[in-house]
Amino acid sequence: MKTIQITVIALVLALSTYTNAQQDLSQFNAVSGVYITSYWGDVNVKGVDSKNEFNITATYTNTSKKAKTLKDVTGYLTFEVKNKKLFISARAPKGFESIDMAINLPNHLFLEIELIKGGNIYASNVKNGVEINSLNGSVKLDRIGKYALVNAANGEINASFSKLNNSYPISLVTMNGGVTATLPKASQRDLRLISRKNGYVETDFTLSSDKPIINLNVKDYSKHPIINTATINGGGSLLFLSTENGPIAIKKS
Repeated sequence: MKTIQITVIALVLALSTYTNAQQDLSQFNAVSGVYITSYWGDVNVKGVDSKNEFNITATYTNTSKKAKTLKDVTGYLTFEVKNKKLFISARAPKGFESIDMAINLPNHLFLEIELIKGGNIYASNVKNGVEINSLNGSVKLDRIGKYALVNAANGEINASFSKLNNSYPISLVTMNGGVTATLPKASQRDLRLISRKNGYVETDFTLSSDKPIINLNVKDYSKHPIINTATINGGGSLLFLSTENGPIAIKKS
C-alpha cells in the first residue's frame, strides 16, 4: 500500500509540473495567424477545435545536452502581435543549444513556421493553411486544410490534407528526400513533378499526361531526371512536388 501511495504522489507531482510548464496563450485568441521562428529544435503544432485551448510548452537543451522543460519562457521565447498576427520567436542560440516547442492552437488559425538551423516539424489538424521554410529536418503535416507551401533544404516532406481550397496551390519542395502528398480522392489538380535523381513516382490517382512518366508505380530508383506535367481528375490549381534527390508519392486519403 505504501508503494502505491508513493507512486500516486509521484504521478501527481509529474502531472502538476507538466501543467505548470504550459504557457497560456489565450490572451492572443483574437489573432488570425501564428508565425513561428526558431533556430535549433523540433516544432510540434496541434490544431484543436476549442478557441480557448491555446498554449505552448518549451523544452530547452543547453550546450551540454541537458534538457529541461521551461516553467517560464522569458528570455527564451518572445511573443509579439502585429496586425492581428502572433509572432513567436526563439532567441538566437548561444552555442549549440536548442528549444523544442509543443503548441496547441485553435485550428482556424493560419500557421507559418521558419526553422533557421535544424529540427523536425510536425503540424496536425490546422485548417486555414500552412507555410513552412526549413533548413534541415523532416516536415510532416497531417489533416491540413486549405493549402500548404513547404520549402525544405534537407529532409523529407510528408503532407496529408483533409479539405482543400481548390483556388489555392500546393507546393512541396525539398532539395534532399522524398515527397509524399495525400489528397482527398475528389481533388482536381494540375500536377508538376520533378525528381532530379534517385526517384520514382507512386500514385493512387490516374495521372493524365502527354508523355510517359518514368518509373510510374515502379519502385526502382531512376538514373534519369523525372520531369512531367499531368492532371488529376481533370485538373485545377497547381500541385507542385519537387525533390532533387528522392521519390515522389501521391496518395488518396
